[in-house]
Amino acid sequence: MIKDKVQKQEAGDDSTNLQAQSIIVNQGITYSDAKDIALDVYKANFLQLSQDAAQVARERAEELTDNFLQKLQQENEPAVEAMNDPSMQAALYEAQKQYAKTGDKDLEGLLVDILVERAATSERTIHQIVLDEALEVAAKLTAEQMDALTINFLITRTSNGALSNLSAIPNYITTHLAPFLTNLRSETSCYEHLEYVGCGSLMHVGGLNSIELIYQAAYGGLFSKGFNNERLENEIAEPYSYPKLITNCLHDANLLQVNAVNVDVINQTCKNENIPEDIKQKFVNLFNSTLMNPQEIKEYLIKVSPEIEPLFKLWGNSGLSKLTLTTVGIAIAQANFRRKTGIKLELSIWVM
Repeated sequence: MIKDKVQKQEAGDDSTNLQAQSIIVNQGITYSDAKDIALDVYKANFLQLSQDAAQVARERAEELTDNFLQKLQQENEPAVEAMNDPSMQAALYEAQKQYAKTGDKDLEGLLVDILVERAATSERTIHQIVLDEALEVAAKLTAEQMDALTINFLITRTSNGALSNLSAIPNYITTHLAPFLTNLRSETSCYEHLEYVGCGSLMHVGGLNSIELIYQAAYGGLFSKGFNNERLENEIAEPYSYPKLITNCLHDANLLQVNAVNVDVINQTCKNENIPEDIKQKFVNLFNSTLMNPQEIKEYLIKVSPEIEPLFKLWGNSGLSKLTLTTVGIAIAQANFRRKTGIKLELSIWVM
């Protein structure tokens, strides 16, 4: 049974207590101090519940606090000092409150990862504001919706430098995409809710490119059909004057291909090597004209990683390919990615 709010504090020696949805600020801090502060913030602000409910809520708040401080100490121990900051205390209380209410383990893991990044963000920037907002919005999402954000983010906003050979493709799909495919949903309401809570906006006309086209543009060098030496010499005069732009074809050892994963790499190589503009354009044309078409790329990816096949079907038949992420959606997507894979992505790349 929920009773009226009770605001009551007891001040210890050398502490400063601020009343009214209380934020407690201590000077000088240890790990133990940080935990005491975190739990004092929770006790001073959370609604008074019946005895049994209060015990469950407090246990959940302590669990999240312990996991957060342990992870923070492991990854960025100096950032424990952030617990002296009122805005960080408010962020932690938001996370405690949400997990105390739901007990959702997926949510708890996500909130911990967001808090760890939030503790490292001392200045009031858009980065900090987005993380604060993400703590509140995350509690309004299901695990399926978090996974949808992550898949959308990985496909449309990231490029993986490790994808430089064919053996890397199934490994990438297994480690980066597969953990988020099982729970994906096609219902329109799933994506309308993501728009409602501010994680993205839905395109009501058209949509994002197909996965095949996105990967063709980002990783075309992995999907080259190659060309023979005769064609190379016919299209580019003295081609072996540019050895850094030529390599063996990944799909056929008897052929050659342009040595670049995408057009941006061709441009950068030509800039570094002072290759003339007209020669650069010939290599770009040769690169583009020897790529697999989208259907061939799709078939190849399913062949080497059958687990990706449901994603192709869902992408073309749901809001997943119509969702453009906001900064909050990106923050939740990358935190969910880290929670499930242990791989940290730098949010500052997308949110300055």
